[in-house]
Amino acid sequence: MAKLLPLLLPGVAALLFANSNNSGDSIVHQIRSHHKGLAIWWTGNDGWLIKSGDLLIGTDLTLDNDDKVQPPPVTASEIAADLDVVFVTHHHGDHCNPETLRILAQRGKCIFVLPSPCLKELSGIHIPSKRLIIPEPLHPFTVRGIRVEPIHAIHGNQEFTVLTREPDFIDKITHNCGYVLEINGKRFLEPGDSVLTEEHLSLKNIDVLFVSPTVHNMYIDRSTILINHLEPAYIFPQHFGTYKENEEELFWKRGYPDELKLRLTPELQRRFHKLSQGQMFEIK
Repeated sequence: MAKLLPLLLPGVAALLFANSNNSGDSIVHQIRSHHKGLAIWWTGNDGWLIKSGDLLIGTDLTLDNDDKVQPPPVTASEIAADLDVVFVTHHHGDHCNPETLRILAQRGKCIFVLPSPCLKELSGIHIPSKRLIIPEPLHPFTVRGIRVEPIHAIHGNQEFTVLTREPDFIDKITHNCGYVLEINGKRFLEPGDSVLTEEHLSLKNIDVLFVSPTVHNMYIDRSTILINHLEPAYIFPQHFGTYKENEEELFWKRGYPDELKLRLTPELQRRFHKLSQGQMFEIK
């Protein structure tokens, strides 16, 4: 048996190394080691971490493990001290996640950009006013050197409809946001949960597009329209492969990134990057 150990140990070591590379610690190490240029990490659903130099921002971070296919690649506790700005698009728990935001508020220093409908969902969380920005669509502002252009986000629902069954849905349609973020000379578009609107098609010079090909967002056909219109240099699908699927909720849990890619021209397919959760991608 002793003679077999030298043969077995390299394989065991390789397995342990592979597993460690998939851990939250490796993601945190990547983030903390990245000090030049732009890099992004997908944390599932519409959650993104974007690092520009030493500035780290997040969008729609939902870092609990409730009903997930796999644990998020990083926890809120692990990343809280590193985050500078967190953007939330709207009030639903898979985007405005109370437990994640509670930990970020308690253990970090980040600024929260929260549309007003989110505040009711977070009423039990104390966020100092100096750390809170309440955005309004079509009213740009700057935070930590990032120019932010909030745009309207009109939430969809089953069968390609607009969501109107919620209380105060007019207020939510009015105040929920997508964002154009200008970071290190690049313009990122995070539409949030929204059907296609004329505001999306009026945008110019979008370099990085996060797109949600689900029934309750732009699905395949309208996502294709948006991509063809904007012709971004980088296209990243989101809102797929994150939550355990059941028939009643497929309209928001199931995305169609592969079907969307097939609709694109060969050039746009080369710009299309379907990331795995926790994967790092550098924006040039």
